[in-house]
Amino acid sequence: MNLRDRIERRLVPRTIVALSTIDGPRRLQAALHRLRGGRGTVELFVAFDDAYSAIALVGLADRLASRPVDLVVQPVVERGIPGDPAVAAKRRYAVTDAARLAQRDGHELSRTEVVPVQEAAFLARWTAAAPDERSRTAFAVAAMRRLWFEQPSGAVEPDAYADLWRRIVGGDPPPADADVVTSERRMERRKLYDTPVAVVAGQWFFAHERLPQIAHRLDDLGWRAAA
Repeated sequence: MNLRDRIERRLVPRTIVALSTIDGPRRLQAALHRLRGGRGTVELFVAFDDAYSAIALVGLADRLASRPVDLVVQPVVERGIPGDPAVAAKRRYAVTDAARLAQRDGHELSRTEVVPVQEAAFLARWTAAAPDERSRTAFAVAAMRRLWFEQPSGAVEPDAYADLWRRIVGGDPPPADADVVTSERRMERRKLYDTPVAVVAGQWFFAHERLPQIAHRLDDLGWRAAA
């Protein structure tokens, strides 16, 4: 492994986490936003073939339901460190570990095998094509639930998700080659290298592992759950 590989695979992720803890005047900004009638935001980068993204998206949707906070889903297909030789092993382990994390949240993963990236890519593209933030998030959550918590292992086919699109968004689903470049470029600009990553008031979290910490961060900013 050369020096560049060491930097990319070891130092960059640690640097991202360290920089994300710089708070600044975030609490004041959140308080002023509430005074104007605004809501909090959690931005979440997900990939539908990623079992960890399923844990993060469904877990955050459940936890934010009682808070004045909007979940903004950024669907991606391409992510990770280019040329990473361990990517296949990481993806296999993610499915096994996600099953453990699902049980933590009172759920059960329905899949035991890795989902091919391009097989689930249409779900990211459909999500990106939704006409507004509300329908985008609602469709993403419903599709992720079906894919990882309801549908047994097997091929991921567009026909099995078209009913969700029609019910939540309306009309026929978009083309399977709809654009996800905007979300992928946004992820790249922020130096985020893999999914699922949540961004809360400038702080970044590896969301599947840090759901309680995200809730604590929102509490700290004043975006508390309704009593």
